[in-house]
Amino acid sequence: MNFILSILTGYFLGCFPSALIITKKFANKNPGYLGSKNYGSLNSYEITNNKNIGISVFLLDCLKAVLAVYITWNYYFPKSIYIVLTSIFVVVGHCFNCFLKFKGGRGLAATLGGCLMFNPLIAVVWCLVWLLFRIVRKDIIFQNMWACIITPFVIYFAPKYLFYLGNYNYYVTLDEYKIYCIIICSIIFIAHIRTNKFKLFSD
Repeated sequence: MNFILSILTGYFLGCFPSALIITKKFANKNPGYLGSKNYGSLNSYEITNNKNIGISVFLLDCLKAVLAVYITWNYYFPKSIYIVLTSIFVVVGHCFNCFLKFKGGRGLAATLGGCLMFNPLIAVVWCLVWLLFRIVRKDIIFQNMWACIITPFVIYFAPKYLFYLGNYNYYVTLDEYKIYCIIICSIIFIAHIRTNKFKLFSD
């Protein structure tokens, strides 16, 4: 039962449509029909040209993942595998929202929220790879996708002490963390492909 509750908690909190609510309320626009047509912070900013809206959406998407992990740990049986499941499914819910015809965002903010609750190493590595590919081409989609490809390899082969240096609160094991990284980066990669706005190689 805790297994199912962990998945449902993550998924349905991930489905909370931060971008739709904020852009509708403050700009009277629907991100699902404008710009890249995804319900994320970047598209919210691009269609409104309002940084405050973009930042607000990003923070809310991050916080819903924090809340999901907090609920799972404090109200279900405290076991690390449930935390990992919740963190994965909050991103699934964000990217493939059943209330929005399985559309959603690209999952970056929700992933960050989950990582910050137990081990930020994935977020740190992802950002460093992102910055590296920014040298190649200043295209955020290009950078995001290559970060999703490279990060699992770095996490998989990184020295163990880096993992244990950043691990806290929920005692997620190294093997669980590696699997989590592969799955999360795959979900984000798929969410980027869905936008039909990507190129893996520089022009």
